Amino acid sequence: MRKSAIKTGISFLFIVLSSCAGSAPSVNSGADMSGETMRASGSGSYAQRSRESENDSRMITYTVNMQISVNNVEETRKVLTEKIENFDGFITRESDNQITTRIPVEYMEEFINITRTLGKVESESKTGTDITDQYRDNVIRLENLKNLRGRYLELLQMAETVADLLSIEKELERVNTEIEIMEGRIQYAQMSVAYSNITVRFNERVRPGPLGLIFYGLYLGIKWLFVWN
Repeated sequence: MRKSAIKTGISFLFIVLSSCAGSAPSVNSGADMSGETMRASGSGSYAQRSRESENDSRMITYTVNMQISVNNVEETRKVLTEKIENFDGFITRESDNQITTRIPVEYMEEFINITRTLGKVESESKTGTDITDQYRDNVIRLENLKNLRGRYLELLQMAETVADLLSIEKELERVNTEIEIMEGRIQYAQMSVAYSNITVRFNERVRPGPLGLIFYGLYLGIKWLFVWN
């Protein structure tokens, strides 16, 4: 009877696990991180920041893209790097004329305003994405998976044969993998809410030569003759 109960329990839990796995699309937890080093310093961790944000309002992730023309590319890079450090942010990607950074959401607007002063803004966009429902669904799935793991551990104590033991351990391994994936999604969501994703592209401003200045002066003179503000 006990052996039959174990097999029945394994079969039931396998059905439950299949249902949980089917309701959530398979995602590579490493890909979710997009190559970013998830770290935080200063006023607290991203998990604490995101929980505070969740309590106050919906969970919104912000993505900002800016393009500015500057007089000196290297000087601009130096200033941006210093400001990122001052605002407890971190760089996730960097190239010759671009920096992508994570900035705490509470400092986002201040960082954007400072960036505007570094040169002429050619383009700027900000997008907010509401991930509240998705986040809460993942939290519920994680809770269900942890409960499922607890039931498998109980069955593991009841196993009498090697076959039952191997069967339960196999399902436990699958559940633990699903738990790790779900925890990765939740952690990444918390970081995304706590830290805005800002990309700044900066190109050196083109300056006209002596001949160009002459034609530019003629243009301003003609404009003044025909157009009054």
